[in-house]
Amino acid sequence: QMDEQERYIAPTVLVDILPSDPIMQQEIFGPVLPIVTVANVDEAIALINSREQPLAVYAFSSDDKVVNQVLERTSSGGFCGNDTLMHVTLTSLPFGGIGTSGLGMYHGKFTFDTFTHHRGCLHRSMGREALNALRYPPYTQHKMG
Repeated sequence: QMDEQERYIAPTVLVDILPSDPIMQQEIFGPVLPIVTVANVDEAIALINSREQPLAVYAFSSDDKVVNQVLERTSSGGFCGNDTLMHVTLTSLPFGGIGTSGLGMYHGKFTFDTFTHHRGCLHRSMGREALNALRYPPYTQHKMG
């Protein structure tokens, strides 16, 4: 269900979706959940890794080893194990994309850091420049010693 005038799309679950289906060709920003059936966690990880890095990966399992496998063997902007969207609400965690799903990290100080350039600076006094004579040519045997 949708109402273009109201900019409304009803939460929708799509079943029997193939990775080649049009819905799977770009990021989904809406209440649409395509269900792609896989045989096992290895196949799920292979599917995730065969595509551009997603904005987020969500893994659900009563077995922590499965969740950790997905976390360790995939790359994404964010990750949530046995939950959804909570990583977005926590300002103590950065949220942002990687690759085509976006750049940078946002939330609290992470937003500030994303838009801040950390410039390395060194400013020393010239008062003891004579101590640096060894750094400059001519490189005599005395200086090389």
